[in-house]
Amino acid sequence: MNKYNQKISSINNALSTRYVIIILVVALVISFFSYTFILNKTRTDIIASATNESNLVINLSKGFVKAYSDFEDQYANGLLPSRAIYRSHALELANLSSLFEGSLHSEVVGFPGKSINKGPTDDKMRRQMLLLQTSSNQNMNLTSIIKNDRSVVRTVAPFYATEQACVDCHNSIQHLTEPEKWQIGDLMGAQIVEKNIKPQLTTSKRETFMISLLIFCAAITVSLFFILIFQKMLLIKESNKQKNTDTMPGCINRS
Repeated sequence: MNKYNQKISSINNALSTRYVIIILVVALVISFFSYTFILNKTRTDIIASATNESNLVINLSKGFVKAYSDFEDQYANGLLPSRAIYRSHALELANLSSLFEGSLHSEVVGFPGKSINKGPTDDKMRRQMLLLQTSSNQNMNLTSIIKNDRSVVRTVAPFYATEQACVDCHNSIQHLTEPEKWQIGDLMGAQIVEKNIKPQLTTSKRETFMISLLIFCAAITVSLFFILIFQKMLLIKESNKQKNTDTMPGCINRS
């Protein structure tokens, strides 16, 4: 029986050390992958929501400009501001700060020297404008993430010269001559909408960490439960084996 007790003790010690390591590794792996998956999913949802808000702002601006065009003919020439000025103030009328708690900013940019004095504010925006200028898809919207001291979802919505009346009007107002004149299809500018998502990402990371911590604890509990069952099965198996090999089961101590 001493050998049996020693073997049982050996099994317990070996299982305890081995399975503690296994439990920790399994729990860490599960919680890590859970953290990564949840964080990426949440980030995707935040970006999608910010992009939808940007598109809403773009559509609001388009609505103002369309309303301007619809009623322009009802007023005497010169009483209404130019469309470019109207577009630049359209978002102020929408009161975006109150709509989106000040987290969203919009402006109109172009290529300086021809139409809009304010040009791209960084190299990435300039590259986006150049891409839109050479793209055959005039309904394209570009969305990007800028990572520096803050995280921003930027949506770039182009507006092109689609009608001869628009081209003639701009050429007349700006006193352009060949070859600087606007042509049908030219990129006349773009509306830039930027949404600051850093607070949302910070909150997401904190909440995801807490969820991962709970998953870690749950994984340890579940793993420990199954390991204890497995350990008990091994002990029962060893006990049955000992009974089958004991030639004097009724004699506990014959010394």
